[in-house]
Amino acid sequence: MALFTVDSNKTFGQGVAEAGTYNVKISNDSYSSLSKNSGNEMATLNFEVLDGKYKGGKIMYNYLVWDPSDVELSEKRFNTLLVAIGVSDGTDIESIKQLVSAAKGKQLNITAEWVENDNGKYFLKARSYQPLDTEGSKPNGKKRPDGDKRASSSNTSSASKSTKSNDPFANNGQSIDISDDDLPF
Repeated sequence: MALFTVDSNKTFGQGVAEAGTYNVKISNDSYSSLSKNSGNEMATLNFEVLDGKYKGGKIMYNYLVWDPSDVELSEKRFNTLLVAIGVSDGTDIESIKQLVSAAKGKQLNITAEWVENDNGKYFLKARSYQPLDTEGSKPNGKKRPDGDKRASSSNTSSASKSTKSNDPFANNGQSIDISDDDLPF
């Protein structure tokens, strides 16, 4: 009996390698929780790209925190998202949990930029929300900055050497022989 059957529909999603504006839907794995930093309610929104060369790619862990000490700013922050997904004026929002639950599956356009986290790594984050763009997603060509730092800190030949030495599958340019007995199929 087989352990499982290969299915191309059951894989991890494609990544998004460029900043830009993307038509997305709010993923079902979005959730509400309390911010570790402030203890305030927050929405964690995960987006899936709907079209273009990154269709199916994910832009993960976008946080919107409700700050009760600055309700005006919090209202503007959340209203911008809600208007972009088509929520009508006059709609009452009872909680962040209700908002996230209702937003799942909704479509909008986001502007995503590279942002550095506390560990010095860069991730795409939504910086603004708009209604869907009828012209589709538009990557802007800006790739992850930490890749640029490595390339600019050394010349091409030393960069390719370091890539080979950091690649656990490179085997110093030699072929790797695997016997049929070592294969699981």
